[in-house]
Amino acid sequence: MDFLLGNPFSSPVGQRIEKATDGSLQSEDWALNMEICDIINETEEGPRDAVRAVKKRIVGNKNFHEVMLALTVLETCVKNCGHRFHVLVASQDFVESVLVRTILPKNNPPTIVHDKVLNLIQVSTRAGRAGHHVGLAGEAGVILGGRQGPPHWPKPPQPCPSQEPR
Repeated sequence: MDFLLGNPFSSPVGQRIEKATDGSLQSEDWALNMEICDIINETEEGPRDAVRAVKKRIVGNKNFHEVMLALTVLETCVKNCGHRFHVLVASQDFVESVLVRTILPKNNPPTIVHDKVLNLIQVSTRAGRAGHHVGLAGEAGVILGGRQGPPHWPKPPQPCPSQEPR
């Protein structure tokens, strides 16, 4: 019951997320990030426990190195996990209370964190176009006043008009 009310790092996936986002790491541990994805995809409670652990690591954390590692774990999971995980991270609650909150000016995030969050939103858009259910970009676009990202982001590809046989 501790994992429901207490420490989000007490579950198997939470323990790995805590390790993968430890501030003493010099860089990402990609093998561990993929192991996190495997647990999320293979266990019933994995998606929920992972979202709780990522949220705990990001929200209110002033160690922006840890925040960046957590955002990288989140991005890896968005790219490699299934529908059950996507539904949780695409929720309005997660987008508002974790992603948007992280880049609010009052939190004074470094540009690299701000850009990583916006990049994560863009990655989710691409995943959505590929047929996966990810609504981060839609949620964040509404929350950020319809902005889908910096002006230098390329426009989404337009469908090719069907060509008639010659």
